Amino acid sequence: MKKIHILSIVLFLAVAFTSCMVSSSKYEALQAERDSLAVVAANVTTDFESSLRTINEIETALQTIREAENIIMLENQEGNSNYAVAQIEAIDRTIQQNKAKIAELEQQLAQAGSQSKQLNATITRLKNELNEKDTYINNLRTELEASKTQVASLTEQVNDLNQNVENLNANIEDLNAHNAEQQATILQQDVELNTVYYMVAPMETLTEYGLVTKGGLFSKADASNDIDKKLMIAADKRELRHLVLNTRKATILTNHPESSYTLTKDDDKMLSLDIVDPEAFWNISNYLIISIK
Repeated sequence: MKKIHILSIVLFLAVAFTSCMVSSSKYEALQAERDSLAVVAANVTTDFESSLRTINEIETALQTIREAENIIMLENQEGNSNYAVAQIEAIDRTIQQNKAKIAELEQQLAQAGSQSKQLNATITRLKNELNEKDTYINNLRTELEASKTQVASLTEQVNDLNQNVENLNANIEDLNAHNAEQQATILQQDVELNTVYYMVAPMETLTEYGLVTKGGLFSKADASNDIDKKLMIAADKRELRHLVLNTRKATILTNHPESSYTLTKDDDKMLSLDIVDPEAFWNISNYLIISIK
């Protein structure tokens, strides 16, 4: 009976020990599972925070792009196309960088098995806006290049027009110079055509100068190539109408119609020549030689 009692105690202790061993094993398993879940939770939190940071960076980049678009439009309107091109290239780099960030974020979320509808909707919205900006920038680049080509074409046309204007100005200057020469020639010819020469002097002086010759009688000195014009006084026949002779006796030696002039005396009996018909007076000769005493 005593042996049976001892055996019972031993069996009880064995069962109790086994029970304790089983409980300890379950505790350790639960502890490990808890730690694993904590790590997962920490990783999820870290991934979520990283995703938020990435999304914030993309939002900030998009805001910068929106502001830069306005600057590009203003610069392009003001004709600063080089600055506009540089801004477009900078925006394009920003767009491509943020597209890469979204692709990386989508990959991380896919690996983490994220099913957040709000997060996925945000990512989709950002992707769509970046794609719209990409299309807009490409169109703007095309328009800007077309504008630059048009400006270059217009500049070339303006240069051609300026060259044409310069050529026309040069031609006008040549024509003006030619016209001035012609006017000067015409004026000189007009002066020459209307220039007459006269000499009023005693016969001895006229003979000395060779304006008349002595051959028994004094011959009239008509227009001749032998006459030295430098010895005579030049005048415009259109203006020479009255000539004071300062003598009481005068003889006109050159040939002029008598009806074209008159010899008048003043109160002192001093003679003056009045040409009443200049055209007729100078029609035969442009020289007037008067002998006085």
